[in-house]
Amino acid sequence: MSKGKKLGRLVKLVHLSFENGRNRFFKQYDVTGSQMDLLDYLDQREEKAASQKEIVDYLQLSYATVSGLIKRLETKGYLRRIASSEDKRANLLMLTDQAEQLFKRCREQMGARDRALMRDFTQEEKDQFVSLLERILKNSGMDIPKDAGSRFVPAQRIRFYDDREEE
Repeated sequence: MSKGKKLGRLVKLVHLSFENGRNRFFKQYDVTGSQMDLLDYLDQREEKAASQKEIVDYLQLSYATVSGLIKRLETKGYLRRIASSEDKRANLLMLTDQAEQLFKRCREQMGARDRALMRDFTQEEKDQFVSLLERILKNSGMDIPKDAGSRFVPAQRIRFYDDREEE
């Protein structure tokens, strides 16, 4: 590594740059990164719906935080509540047609952003970079979700191993 450059600081700067860019990108659609993570979770599901508890468990956020996200997304017209067929006391949250349109509008642009970030990399360098990042996460004691890198995986989904030994 270059003299005087600390790995942790560089990783932090890349993270901040990525998150700032992500939030600037989603601002044009009047959603935040966290709101998009919730919408994306529902979009991944075959039935395009989930209970609030399932969303809380997936995003690893508090019930109150998810309640706020849901309320704002309902107000914006991206979510609607439907009665659960299994438990009439429970509601499921479902994507609206407006949310589907949001995904159609922003998918191509999101791919373009990823391509721009890696524009000066060969395919071999891209593959090596991903492999190195996975090794860093593994070495730091993190359990990488199976869906990491394939969709919007919120940082909260990546967990530390409980029994990691200090080296």
